[in-house]
Amino acid sequence: MAQLPIHRIEEIGLAAARAIAGGQVRAIRVRPALDSGDEPAYFLSFLSETSQTGRPEVLLDIAHRVRDELIENGDESYPYIRLVTQDEWGVR
Repeated sequence: MAQLPIHRIEEIGLAAARAIAGGQVRAIRVRPALDSGDEPAYFLSFLSETSQTGRPEVLLDIAHRVRDELIENGDESYPYIRLVTQDEWGVR
């Protein structure tokens, strides 16, 4: 299984989040890691201006879109999605 470069994951993630949640999504951070099953995963955090975008269905739609694009590009890592506010974004 191939893993895409981080800049490509960022492009895919931002495009998906903006297509679903709109212009409220300002930035992305990607952290590659293993999930609880020791499988490759990407933990994507998005800076969002509104808490409305944190609704479960929005998060699922973004995750599905990112996952589809990853698979299409030969990367089967699972994306874990989180939308955070400016206050949370500053805390790492």
